[in-house]
Amino acid sequence: MLFKRMLSLLLMVFLSLSAFGQSSGGNRYALSQWQTQEGDVIDGSSVNFDPSLWSPCSIPGEVKLQDGYAWLYTEFELNAVPFKMPYYVVLGRLDAAYKVYLNGSLIASRGAFPSESERFSLPGNHSAYFLLPPGLLKTSGKNMLALRLYSPASSVAMLVADVTDQAGARFEENVVTFMNATLYTILAALCSFIGIYFFALWLVRKKDMPNLWYALAALAIALYFAEIGASSSVLPYGINRAIAKAGLSVSMAALVKFFISFCELRMPRWFSWLLFIAPLGIAIAFLSASNDLVAIGKVFNSALLFIQFCIVFIAVVTIRSVAKGKKEALPLLFGVILGVGLGTHDVIYSVQGKKPLVWLQGIGFFCLNLSLFISLTFRSSRLYKDLETYAADVRQKTEQLGKFIGQLEETALTISSISTAIDNDAGQAARSAEKMASGAKQIRQGAEAQIRAVQDSRQAIQHFTASLERVNSGVQHQAEGIRQSADSVSVVADAVADVATHMEQTARSAEALKKSAEQGLIASQEMTETIDKIKSLSGTIVDIVKAVEDFAERTNLLAMNAAIEAAHSGAAGRGFAVIANEIKNLAGASAERAGKIRDSIREITSRIESSVEANGRMTHALAEVSESSRLTLDSIVSIRNALQAQQGASEQLRKNLSDLSDTAHSIREEAGKQQKEGRTVELKIDELLAISERLNKEIDAIVRENASIVQMVQQLAVVSGQGKQAVVSMNALLESRTA
Repeated sequence: MLFKRMLSLLLMVFLSLSAFGQSSGGNRYALSQWQTQEGDVIDGSSVNFDPSLWSPCSIPGEVKLQDGYAWLYTEFELNAVPFKMPYYVVLGRLDAAYKVYLNGSLIASRGAFPSESERFSLPGNHSAYFLLPPGLLKTSGKNMLALRLYSPASSVAMLVADVTDQAGARFEENVVTFMNATLYTILAALCSFIGIYFFALWLVRKKDMPNLWYALAALAIALYFAEIGASSSVLPYGINRAIAKAGLSVSMAALVKFFISFCELRMPRWFSWLLFIAPLGIAIAFLSASNDLVAIGKVFNSALLFIQFCIVFIAVVTIRSVAKGKKEALPLLFGVILGVGLGTHDVIYSVQGKKPLVWLQGIGFFCLNLSLFISLTFRSSRLYKDLETYAADVRQKTEQLGKFIGQLEETALTISSISTAIDNDAGQAARSAEKMASGAKQIRQGAEAQIRAVQDSRQAIQHFTASLERVNSGVQHQAEGIRQSADSVSVVADAVADVATHMEQTARSAEALKKSAEQGLIASQEMTETIDKIKSLSGTIVDIVKAVEDFAERTNLLAMNAAIEAAHSGAAGRGFAVIANEIKNLAGASAERAGKIRDSIREITSRIESSVEANGRMTHALAEVSESSRLTLDSIVSIRNALQAQQGASEQLRKNLSDLSDTAHSIREEAGKQQKEGRTVELKIDELLAISERLNKEIDAIVRENASIVQMVQQLAVVSGQGKQAVVSMNALLESRTA
């Protein structure tokens, strides 16, 4: 709805300007019938006005020139003029320098004729009007008005020749001249200022190409407007007009480039070459026709095709931009509508070879430039708002980055303290591993001593068994001797002495077996205590591994938080993301190694528990061996005492052969029992020896696992050092970011 209202308002303004441009001021009396003669006569008083030498000419019409010169004259009577004096003659904006003669007297001139001291010049679009001196006017009869013309052309269009009053003269000066010359001078100055302003903006920011194209368009159209409103020229008039007319094509091409950049259109490469080649060709054509104003006009009419193409392209692009919802293009649409409407008005007159009362193209182009200026202002305001929004976002991101850096610093301190704790725990673990290695070494030495003691005990038991066999054999022989010969007391006494000797050896062997069993029991108890210490140290290492795993988990969590914060920081946090990833990898490596240590400790603990069970069985076996040895030793001592008593009472033995026979039988049975007990002890000792060998192997495995633990602790120390190095790198990066 608002768009329709604005469009209606612009249409009303256009119709008002068009109607105003075609209106006239004051009373008018048209001098339409003239006589013309090609060539030149310098002095107007010597002109031959014989009608046969002149050709009739109607105004408006085309006047032929010879070498650029021609004469015109007309006659009028004052009685035919329907208004009172003073009278002014209006010749309009004739593209020729001329002199005006009234009844043979020079009354006015316009422009400069070419001579040796002066070159041709013309006051462009200034409307020419001249006072007809009352003293030269004939109140009765005909008055002759003659014109001497010069123009660097083959012909010149004469569009108006009127007699008017003082109001008409003021209209020509205040309206026609102002609208067709003075206004264009003002517009040229404004466009020059706008062009210089946007060119300066482009110099400040050369990536903003719309500013450059708009500056070129404004400067080129300023050159065109300046020629329209100028009263003189610095260059030769034809060259000056050719360059100015070419400026219009250059301006339109630059405007098209501006709209392409402003609306962010993608055009093919040939189109850009067209926008360069077409204005260049038009400029060359203008310069080639600079010696003939008529030829310049024809080139200009041909160039209007390119100009109209540019206008249509701009209109289409603007409508598409408005349809897509670009608010900055809305003022452009109004300017394009005015520019197209007012420019089309002048194009129609130019194609017809006529001059309207007022050229409206300047107003149209100025409205277009004004709308461009407004659109660029809106765009600058939007960009400024976007810049403020971006600045606010930057400040917010900076604050977030500062907080993130603070968190990273705290994280670095935490990681550093954790690394220090890891170093301390690693040192403690290393010391514990060293103590464990020393304990394992002691256990291995004790196991080796136990193996040797068990071997000695086994050898003693073997001797003891052999002695028991010999005792059993002697008792059997003794029993047989008692049964065969009760009188062989001396033989019995010798046999008893021999048995006593063997029993003494058996007692010593039993005593040695008891001592060996007690030593094995003591060594087994010491090994049990050592294994308990190892188990306790394994629990300490498990606690350390749990601390390492907890540290790895906290480090991984900190790394994840750092990665999230780095992702929130965008491009500024990429360095922190890399470091966070490295810390995460280190935490993963620490967790993996801690898991391996935990598994090794579990294996060691399992083996230690197996060793404890084996050692318990060995301790129980040694206790049984010790008890059997004690019983055996007691039996041997009893036998020895009995033999001693028997040896002391050999005499009584002869008297108590039956008792001795019973005693021999008892000894034989007891020897069998002891032999069985000896075999049992030997089996237990073999079992203890096997257990000791397995214990030695388990201790060797513990030693190897302990070496593996030491290596893992060293790797953990290396990982901790890498974590410290990562913290140092993070601190350096934070300091560089902060700087």
